[in-house]
Amino acid sequence: MASRSNSSTFNLTAATRLGRLFVKYGSIVLVTLMVGRMTLNAFVAYWKATHPAPPPPPTVGFGVLPSIKFPAQTEFDRPKSYKLETGLGSNLPEFDLDRAKVFLMPKSVPSLLADKEVKAIAATYGFIFEPETLNNRTYRWTKTGQLNASLEIDIQNKTFHYRTNYLSKPELIVGTGKAPEEYEAVRRLKSFLDRTDLLPEDLATSSGEIHFLKSLGGELEEAFSLSDADFIQINLDRTVIDEKYEMYSPDPKKGVVTAIMSGVLSGQESIVDLEYHYRPVDYTQVETYPIRSARSAFQVLQSGKGYVAKKGKTDEAVVREVAFGYFEDWATEQEYLQPIYIFTGDNGFVGYAPAVDPKYLTNEN
Repeated sequence: MASRSNSSTFNLTAATRLGRLFVKYGSIVLVTLMVGRMTLNAFVAYWKATHPAPPPPPTVGFGVLPSIKFPAQTEFDRPKSYKLETGLGSNLPEFDLDRAKVFLMPKSVPSLLADKEVKAIAATYGFIFEPETLNNRTYRWTKTGQLNASLEIDIQNKTFHYRTNYLSKPELIVGTGKAPEEYEAVRRLKSFLDRTDLLPEDLATSSGEIHFLKSLGGELEEAFSLSDADFIQINLDRTVIDEKYEMYSPDPKKGVVTAIMSGVLSGQESIVDLEYHYRPVDYTQVETYPIRSARSAFQVLQSGKGYVAKKGKTDEAVVREVAFGYFEDWATEQEYLQPIYIFTGDNGFVGYAPAVDPKYLTNEN
């Protein structure tokens, strides 16, 4: 009986010991697994953050693009030499971009209703008589009144230029009034366009850019402030692409819509000159394309294949800054809205160069 009792005690003690060892080492293994899993997850997250998967290649869905048709220029329109003086010395900044969006711009087409539509636009602005036909696409209206005015409209794409003889009217200039406040000026311009359904969404949401102007000897010069201005110029451009890339036109001082406004006349009558170059962009038809480097674009500008929007006052262009944006022509109907590099510098110098990789441009392919 004693032997059986000792055996039972030994078995119980051994089982207790083994149980304690199992709990001890099992806990160690469990903690090790938990810590190991946390470490592994942290390492995987770190690796993914520092080694992101490469993005898919650019879509290039429009195929080879037509090169941007910048306005024609002569050697006199360009500097004879260029000098880089950026914050990086003689180097150019590197943009965190390997591709950019390109948008389809639908071409305007002749319409049987075009004649009726443009005459309705003219009538809304007070031109009620029959127009003069300048060519197969352009009508011109004239009228006399407090200001003599003319209106030329392209009947196919509805771009137009409204002009008056405001600079020949001293009562609009010499101490008889002030130019409107900036917000009010933009509001009046948008209201003027909206009367004829010429205010699409990407213009309606534009904040506008303001320039103060003063008349000197029948010419407009920049004024220092609103209180010093006889007129105010309002530039409307499309809403910026991806909230950071602005639009640029052949004339860097103008937008796709540019108006001059007087503070003497009231309401929409205060608009004394208006250029409307807007053409639709289909933002749903978009593809991405590889882009060239800023250095490559600068070489294009130096070679004379870019566009000098403003030469400045000297034959040497000193470039201080480089930006990225989109070019919108006025003279020709673009098939696509394409990106450009913008080089700016001393004495108001502004130059453009195409940003799309030359492999995807017709005359550089």
